[in-house]
Amino acid sequence: MNELHEIVANLESKAQKLIHLHTKAIEDNEKLKLANTELEKKIQQKEVEFKELEEKQQALKLAKSLLENNETEKTTDIKLKINELVREIDKSIALLNR
Repeated sequence: MNELHEIVANLESKAQKLIHLHTKAIEDNEKLKLANTELEKKIQQKEVEFKELEEKQQALKLAKSLLENNETEKTTDIKLKINELVREIDKSIALLNR
């Protein structure tokens, strides 16, 4: 009979350990689910930030290309103005040489 009590007591202690481990595993699982949800939210936020930064980058590229085109136009205008002044100087020199 004593052996039977020892076996039952041993089984009860093992069952208690298993119940405790199961409860702890459930708690850990819940914590991990919460952490996972938080990380998913952060990922979504970062994706939104990334899209916003991509849009800003595209806008900056467009602005830069417009400025470069504008500078090219300015350079062309300056060259035309210089050519016009050179022609006027040539005309003045020709008039002085007469």
